[in-house]
Amino acid sequence: MSLPTTTETPNKRQIAKAATQAKLIAAARRLWAEPGTYEAIGIREIADEMGMSTGAVFANVASKADLWRIAMGYEPPVDGPAVRKLLRAEAGRAACAVAIAEREAA
Repeated sequence: MSLPTTTETPNKRQIAKAATQAKLIAAARRLWAEPGTYEAIGIREIADEMGMSTGAVFANVASKADLWRIAMGYEPPVDGPAVRKLLRAEAGRAACAVAIAEREAA
């Protein structure tokens, strides 16, 4: 019995998968290059940039956040319209609580 070698030549499928992954990372980096684009640009836009289907993207990554981590090398940004809306709602609730406490103290 021989041990497997680590210097085996990749087959056509492995080469094609590596090329798709490189294309995916390049497309994501191009589209997310400007600050504030993570929230606005989704998997569909990245797939369109690649000239491929969203299925091709999801065959390589589990989620938009995973793609960001692979392409950019750090966690996705948390700022965006949805986050700002939530923060405004939280601030509004906090302001209401303060106003109620002040009224009850008076």
